[in-house]
Amino acid sequence: MRKGNLILLGVFIVVMVFALASCGRKAAVTRQPEKLPEIFIETKSDIQWEKKCACEVIQLLGGDSTTYKGKIKCRGGFSSKYEKHSYSLKLSDAASLCALPANKNWILNASYIDKTFMRHKLCYDLFRMMDERNLAPQCAYVMLRVNHQPKGLYVLMQRLNKQVLQVDKKDPGALIFKEPKLFYKNLPERKGKSENYHEQIYPDFEKVGDQSAIIDDFRQFILHSSDAEFARRIGEWVDVRNIIDWHLLLLFVNSGDGVCKNFYLYKQNAGTPFRVALWDCDHSFGRDGDNERNMLERIVQPQSNILLERLLKMPSYQEALAERYGQLRENGVFSYENIQKMVQDNDRLVRLGIQENIRLWPYNSPNYFDSNSYDEEVKLLLQFVPLSLQRLDEMFHYRQNSSSKKS
Repeated sequence: MRKGNLILLGVFIVVMVFALASCGRKAAVTRQPEKLPEIFIETKSDIQWEKKCACEVIQLLGGDSTTYKGKIKCRGGFSSKYEKHSYSLKLSDAASLCALPANKNWILNASYIDKTFMRHKLCYDLFRMMDERNLAPQCAYVMLRVNHQPKGLYVLMQRLNKQVLQVDKKDPGALIFKEPKLFYKNLPERKGKSENYHEQIYPDFEKVGDQSAIIDDFRQFILHSSDAEFARRIGEWVDVRNIIDWHLLLLFVNSGDGVCKNFYLYKQNAGTPFRVALWDCDHSFGRDGDNERNMLERIVQPQSNILLERLLKMPSYQEALAERYGQLRENGVFSYENIQKMVQDNDRLVRLGIQENIRLWPYNSPNYFDSNSYDEEVKLLLQFVPLSLQRLDEMFHYRQNSSSKKS
């Protein structure tokens, strides 16, 4: 063989070695897990709705088994009518489940009505992606058994508490309210003076007492301050950037059920304004919260929230909202490609458990509006995204920057 040919052959071999090595490295990074984490709940009594019962929690993760002590109860409002129940779990000691940050408090979300198992997680991940200061639960997919009975695929979620919301426990001005009645135009009826009307989570309502006078003061400010005072002082009450992101997320995913409820309102300390953290987002991406198909036939109405209604009367807020939307479009956060990738990443995990879940909880239940399969439902979710982007592009007069790589 000639010398020149030997050199070419040597170069070819070197290139192939590097190519194979590179492929090997890529496969190691993107390797699909063989199975989802498993959680086994063992109790000595039936799991109740109102009172937690003692339980043992066994986690199987990556071939390792870990046992924890805790307490558990069923949870859910509208979803309580479904046969597949969600659970509220409190461990005796803080621990990391499914590689999520350690905590005592967890939610095992049945995600019964959402056949994709993604809508909550997509909204939470998207909200945090919009800004690292935006808080929402981190989630993982797990297979659940309760007292040796398979329950199917679940979404393990962080419970939003003082640890996740990063409140300063030493500051008396730190507050957490779950779904306060603050933003309704007509306040729901109070049932009694001792009722935790605004669902105060922190500080403990039973131990410390009602701290919600600040909520009533905020409502009075929204309803009765002059335009000049409202514009001057609204930043003292809320983190306006956080509210803008929340507002835009509600518009993008069309979460009509999230305008006046399904969120946490919190102050990390006395010196910080109120911020919103996401909660309960199955009403999104082409479905209402009861599973009825909604491909923008029914549009979210931010004006039904007295804060958003008042803000939208300010030209400066309208400009800031449009500017922020443009930023999220240009950086690709609000794009079909981004949501498609998020869906694909979740799909690889959901498929590891979806067949067992279907066997236990078939799609022909009368609780569903149609008999869509998992694949059909994922397709519907993705079909919703360009419809929503087109609507918002028109609303905010947005035109794609020709130099942007993402649409």
